Amino acid sequence: MARDRNGYLVMITTTQNPAEPAIDVVVHRFVSEEQEPRPRRRRIAALALAAGGATLVSAGAFSSWDATANVTSGTLSAGTGSAQLLDANGGIFTTGVSNLLPADWFYRYVDVQNDGSQASNFTGTVTVTGDLAGQLAVEATSCSVAWTTVAGVSTCTGTTKPLAGPATPAAGVPVAVNHGSIGSGAANAQHVRYMFTFSSGAPATLKGKTGSIAIGVTGTVVGGTDRTAG
Repeated sequence: MARDRNGYLVMITTTQNPAEPAIDVVVHRFVSEEQEPRPRRRRIAALALAAGGATLVSAGAFSSWDATANVTSGTLSAGTGSAQLLDANGGIFTTGVSNLLPADWFYRYVDVQNDGSQASNFTGTVTVTGDLAGQLAVEATSCSVAWTTVAGVSTCTGTTKPLAGPATPAAGVPVAVNHGSIGSGAANAQHVRYMFTFSSGAPATLKGKTGSIAIGVTGTVVGGTDRTAG
């Protein structure tokens, strides 16, 4: 028994018919179980490689199309803050007062107007300077509508709200006024009445002395608001 050039086992046998001089040669070829699957596996692998190559070629044959879109926002602008103190009820804050005596009082009316772009929180100060510092008490009250003055007497036909005092500004020490939140525009102006009272215990040494009153307001705008809607 031997192997042929393909690796198969072969056995050669001879037979002779006694009546004839010729010899018959028979070749037997044997295939083992390990030999049989190998050519088959090669064929399957070759088919798989061919199929994969066809897929790669097919995928590479397509081109890609791109689409691009752009959008630009509207104008973005920062907010503004501004305030005004306007004389109200026909009175002028800068008008002086003469002949003050102990326990006398007088009123001044001011509209606090927010000229900014949005609602702001306002705080104010009342300062007294000169010889009358420490002798003039102040009380500030707001009205939800404009104060009404009839025959020199002012009343609020809406709702009042105390803003400050009664308190007495000392020299260099103003009285704080809490105006709160005021909306933007003239329609949202805060109507404030200031009442000033000359001390009932003012000493005689103040005869003929003078002084002045100053008020101020500051609006503070606070951010941190969602502006998604515009």
